[in-house]
Amino acid sequence: MRFGFFTLTLCVLALATTSGHAAQSANIPALVMTSPNSAFANYEDKCSNGGNLDNVNREKFLKLMLADKKSKLSQLKVALLNEIKQSGDEPRGEGVRIGEWNQTFHDRSGCGTNTNSYSAFVVTVTGGNANHTVVKSLVTIDDDDNAGKRTLKIRDIRPIKLRNDN
Repeated sequence: MRFGFFTLTLCVLALATTSGHAAQSANIPALVMTSPNSAFANYEDKCSNGGNLDNVNREKFLKLMLADKKSKLSQLKVALLNEIKQSGDEPRGEGVRIGEWNQTFHDRSGCGTNTNSYSAFVVTVTGGNANHTVVKSLVTIDDDDNAGKRTLKIRDIRPIKLRNDN
C-alpha cells in the first residue's frame, strides 16, 4: 500500500512540475527597460494563453520604475513625500505605499495575444500612534503579450481626492 501511495505521489508531482504554467515560470526572460516608464521581455512560448504574464517581471518592472528618478511612478512618490513634508506631518514607515495590483482590463485574442491592465491605489501614511492614511492616486499599467513579446508600460496616473480632513 505504501508503494502505491509513493508512486501516485511521484506521478502527481511529475505532472505538476511539467505543466505548461510551471515550466514557463521557471524560464523567465530578462526584462529590458526601454524608457523610464516602459519595458519588454521576449518569451519562448509564442502561444502561452496568458502564461507569459508572470508576476516576477511585473514586480521587477515596478521596482525598476521606482528606482529611476525620471519615471512617472518615482516622481509621484517624491511629490507625495514632499507634500507630507510641507504639511508638517511625519511619514509613517516609507510614507508612500502602493497597494495591491488588481487586473482592471483583460482581452485575449487567440492563444498568443493578451492585452491587460493592472491598477493600484497609491496612499500616503503619516502620523505616529494616530495613523492617517489617504488614497492619493490610482496608477494603471499595461501588461501585454503579443506572440511572446511582453510589453509593460504606465498607462495612467490619476489623482484621487476622496476627503480633505485636516
